[in-house]
This record gives sequence, structure tokens and C-alpha cells, in this order.
Amino acid sequence: MSDPARTAVAVSVLAKSEPARMLVLAWPLVGPSLAARALLTEWARLSGLPVRQVERLGAVLRAHQLCREDRTVDPEATRVVNHVAAAYLRATGGKP
Repeated sequence: MSDPARTAVAVSVLAKSEPARMLVLAWPLVGPSLAARALLTEWARLSGLPVRQVERLGAVLRAHQLCREDRTVDPEATRVVNHVAAAYLRATGGKP
């Protein structure tokens, strides 16, 4: 997929979904040996989201390869998450 296409996918999926961004941030922390239900449970714990939401959004993130099987995150997804966080900090004057 080209960079513009990857950027479009990352923005479309992540820009307005805080839960999706939380999943992207937690993905590299999920143990590499986990699979199936254990993976979802751990991803939910690390992201602070309900397992049902992780099932639904995680499937989207993985299908679009924003969260990759090797527990890395697509660089465009990382850029979107960073951009949203920076915009939030600018809007709040740096107050979390």
C-alpha cells in the first residue's frame, strides 16, 4: 500500500476513535506468545478497554495492518496517534 493510502487508512480509523488509539498504544506491549482469547484479554487489560470492544476494533486495526502480527504498529498509525496527542496538548495548554 502506498504512503498516501496508508495515511488515509490510519487517519480514517484512528483520528476520531480514542479506543482505537488506545489499542494502537497497547499493541506492542501484548506478549508475543499470546493468541486467541488470551491475546484479546491481555490487549484489553493493557488498553483499559472491554474485551468486546477490543474484539471489534482490534479486528479492524489488524485487518488494515495498523497493528501487525509481530506486535509492531504501522508508522502512519503512530504518526496519527502522535498528532492527535499533540493537538490535545495544544488545545489544553499542555494540561493532561
